[in-house]
Amino acid sequence: MAQINKQTGTYNPFLIADKLNIEVHWKNIYPRPFGETFYYGEQPIIMLSNSIKDSTERYFVLAHELGHVIEHQGLSAYYTSNSRFHNKTEDEANQFAIKLLTNLYVEENEKLPDSYLELHYMYGFPNWYE
Repeated sequence: MAQINKQTGTYNPFLIADKLNIEVHWKNIYPRPFGETFYYGEQPIIMLSNSIKDSTERYFVLAHELGHVIEHQGLSAYYTSNSRFHNKTEDEANQFAIKLLTNLYVEENEKLPDSYLELHYMYGFPNWYE
């Protein structure tokens, strides 16, 4: 995580995507997924659903997709053909998003969040606590 910050100067997923030249496009994707990563040759392109454009959830979804791009480079074919690996990479992308956005919280507030709910409201963390 520190390497990303060193390279981009931020933990904000939108700024990270911009600084790493990762295209982010908003599309009508219904009902799910809220985000998807595609590759044009070697270049990743992240699609985000218009349904979350004005929601805090856009932070978590983009951070999750960045997790796939940064942590799982070159694994897209294997990812889609192996359900066990698919579940593992989804968990890893969620963990990446949690770490990235927790660091963003610290970057913006100069302190750790008081609770998971705070991260849920600020960055759209999933309702795993329910």
